[in-house]
Order: sequence, then C-alpha cells, then structure tokens
Amino acid sequence: MSNKELNPMQQSVVEVLGKPVGWVPLPLTVVDAVREQLETALAPLAAKLSPDQPLFISKGSLNTVHGCEAHFMASLNSFESTISNVRGTVMHKAVELSINWRGPVEPADLVDEALTRLEDEESRGPSEFIAKLSAGERAQLRSYAVDLYTKFEESFPPLKASWRPVTESSARVGLFDGRIFLSTRVDLTLGGAGSKVIIDLKSGRIYSNHREDLRFYALVESLRSGQPPRRLATYSLESARADVEEVSEGVLQAAVRRVADGAKLIYELTSENREPKLNPGPQCRWCPLKNNCETGKQFLERGFEDD
Repeated sequence: MSNKELNPMQQSVVEVLGKPVGWVPLPLTVVDAVREQLETALAPLAAKLSPDQPLFISKGSLNTVHGCEAHFMASLNSFESTISNVRGTVMHKAVELSINWRGPVEPADLVDEALTRLEDEESRGPSEFIAKLSAGERAQLRSYAVDLYTKFEESFPPLKASWRPVTESSARVGLFDGRIFLSTRVDLTLGGAGSKVIIDLKSGRIYSNHREDLRFYALVESLRSGQPPRRLATYSLESARADVEEVSEGVLQAAVRRVADGAKLIYELTSENREPKLNPGPQCRWCPLKNNCETGKQFLERGFEDD
C-alpha cells in the first residue's frame, strides 16, 4: 500500500511518526549524563537495599504511588483481571499476530486467535481469567477486542517489516549491582536502537500522565541500549489522535526526577511503614479501598471523565 492509498487517519500517523528529513540523533554523551544523574539521585536509597531484596520500579508502580499512596499500598497484592482491563491485552496480541500474519485476515479471526493463544499461556497474564469466562463473558470480551483492533487497523498504516515493528516488548535495567531494577513493557515500537519510536496505545482519551509513562520508557530504553529513542507517542484509538513528544535531554531528565521521587516513596511505604497519603483521582474507580474510603467516595460522587 502506497501513501496515496492510505486513509486520512493512516496518513496522519505516517506524518507524525515518520523520521523528518535532516533528523539528528541526540549525542550518546546525553545517556552518560542521564545515567550519572539517576545514580546520584538514587545512591542514598541504594545504600539501604541489597541484591537479595531489590527494589523493582515499573510504569504501574510509579503511576500508582504518584497518584495516591493509599491506593498504591492497597493494590500491591490485589490486582484482578476484568473484561475491561484484559481487552487491551487481547488487542495487543492481535496486533502482534497481524504483523507476522501471511495473507488477508479479518479482525474477528485475529482476535479469536489472540484469545486462544493468551488462554494457552498458562501461569502468565490473563490465561486463567480467560479460561474461566462464561460463553457470554467471552463473547463480550471478544466484542470489545474486535472493536479495538478494528480501530487500530483503520488508524494505522500496514506495519512494514522495514519499520521493524515490535509489540509487547519488555526491557529491564539493573542499577547498583542489582539493588534497583527499572522494567518496562511497551505496546509498540518502530525502528531500531537510536531512532526508535515508542508508542503507547490507549482505548480512551489521552491524559497528561501518559506522557510521563512514555518518558519512563524512553529512560529505560536509553539506559538499556545506550542510545535515546527518537520520538514518543500516545495514540488514542477512540479519537484517532496522537500526542507526540520528541525525546530530548530535558525529557530524560524529567523521567529521572520522577523515578527518583517515586522510588523513594515506594521504599518509605513498603520498607519503612510510613503512613500513606490519600489523593483522590480517577484511580478511585478501581481502587480496592473504594467502598470504605470516604475521600474516594466523595470524589466519585462528584463525577469525572472516564478514560
């Protein structure tokens, strides 16, 4: 498919994610400077840790602890799969399959294959949840996932092999001889190390904290490969709109500050038993404390825009 055959949504994706003429990568010395800044910020915390009991930092833990400390503590061992939070996983698996599928295939067929493969991945992800769904619940999940994948197919141009598309890519960086680990799992990346575009797919609207997620991804990618990615994009399938940010030294420094602050909070809450602070927000809707937290209940009663 040539650019002339792309629909307006697909053409827009090509324009906002494509490499501009004359683009110059960041100097590799930027990564050295950012690593030094991160290690300096985390050194006092690392001195309290050991390789036997390291601190693990992820996008989810950073989001939760910066959003509401009480929610963070309540969610440590209480995650439950639901149709709403598994539909995105099914869609991502369908995208992964579509990249390597030979010949034409319908969205519903890809989703069926994705469901089967996720169910077969025993002891991983939502395998058990999918296996226990009733016929009606499975049909509802399938419907949601087909809708999301169809939106993706309509919005994104066919992903060429030369773009080096990768879905659900995991990365991990160890610091201080294994005392602290930063880990990520990225929805979609295009391009190779040094010019990579990191994409986070969202079913609903785009929020400001989504940029923070991608900056964390960019930091981990920079530390892992020694080369910063080129561009970050949060893409809303609902609105067919991308929020794009170029990776700069300032973007990476912002990620360093957020990681350092978040790591300190997580350690204080989990190892020093500090009393968690309440901060109501959209996370109240799925917080394990929502039935007993008066602050959260008052927030929910006032209403907020859903994601």
